[in-house]
Amino acid sequence: MAKRLDLQKYLLIILLLTFSLGEVARIQFSDTIAIKALDVAVFLFVIPSVVLLRSRFKKSKLTNPILIFSSIESISLLVNMPNLKANEFLVSLLYLVRWVTYAGAYFIVANFETGLKKKIPNLLVAMGGAILSLGFVQYLLYPDLRNLYYLGWDEHLYRLFSTFLDPNFAGAFFVLYFLFVLGLFMKSKNLVYGFIATTAAVAIILTFSRSAYLMLFVGLFTFMILQRKKKLLLIFVALFVPAIVILSAVGFKSEGTNLLRITSSGARIPEARNALAIFGKNPIFGVGFNAYQFASERYGFSKTKKYIDHSVAGTDNSFLFVLATTGAVGLIAYLYLWSKIISFAKSRRNIFSAVIISSSVALFVGSLFVNSLFYAFIMLWMWILLGLFED
Repeated sequence: MAKRLDLQKYLLIILLLTFSLGEVARIQFSDTIAIKALDVAVFLFVIPSVVLLRSRFKKSKLTNPILIFSSIESISLLVNMPNLKANEFLVSLLYLVRWVTYAGAYFIVANFETGLKKKIPNLLVAMGGAILSLGFVQYLLYPDLRNLYYLGWDEHLYRLFSTFLDPNFAGAFFVLYFLFVLGLFMKSKNLVYGFIATTAAVAIILTFSRSAYLMLFVGLFTFMILQRKKKLLLIFVALFVPAIVILSAVGFKSEGTNLLRITSSGARIPEARNALAIFGKNPIFGVGFNAYQFASERYGFSKTKKYIDHSVAGTDNSFLFVLATTGAVGLIAYLYLWSKIISFAKSRRNIFSAVIISSSVALFVGSLFVNSLFYAFIMLWMWILLGLFED
């Protein structure tokens, strides 16, 4: 028993350390295949744990909806097999395997011993704190990402992007981290948590990500309503909004720090139209999970690329991504999964119930602009929280 717990603890620590490395620990094999160190760490975390826990696995609350959506993902890919070349099918299959493996982390954490579960919140705080600290170091010493454009990263300047190399995804993660630490602070009144939450809010501002700002307001509004703390919400807004305005006015200037920029917003409209057009041609099971890039090429929607482009594999809107790749059947199954997550959280009626619900609502809003629901780091964060939340 002791050896098993030690191994699970070490695997979890390795997983969280790898998480903090973000996109920096990533190998790009081709335009379509890239493996993150996190992918390897999740695999090594899930597979040995399945072996260790095989005799005592209990059915978790989300087992059925996860199995249903996984089955629809698989069916959508098999149905579209004739439309895909062998290498295209393999690449798409790898994305499917990744989603299933990351979901497996939920089952592993849900079946952890109580003693190990109690250690996870502070491990998550430490991991997020490391990403937060690296973000501030990056903002001060490496604020220009333009020299990595040839590797597929957008040309972000004077924005905090930490180890994620993207301010929008960094901002989305920091919102979820902020809500989690805020929950710990509200529960314990520990000022250390209060300081960390405040620091995370500052980091969100420095991402200059409008989707992250919207996520924060919606998530915090939901959290405070659930906790009946409307006055605290007003105080936060009174401090946060002026801070955004002041930093935008007096900070370093670039297209990315201009909150009225329209370039990125305008680019999302044709992408949404393309996703809807692809769905229109494949309404039942879509083009296969995740064969979006190959369908885009077949229908003439793919971009002309001079360099690697990390955005070609999907569309910015997570729900349109599900709709295009798994069809109406897949979207119904995916929404069913999230309805069960919300229902499960609502039934608990405690501070972490508010964290799960507010994080989910924030993600729904943010995923309309950035495909955050299928971003590896955010997927893993949510699966770990959900596993931790289950008895």
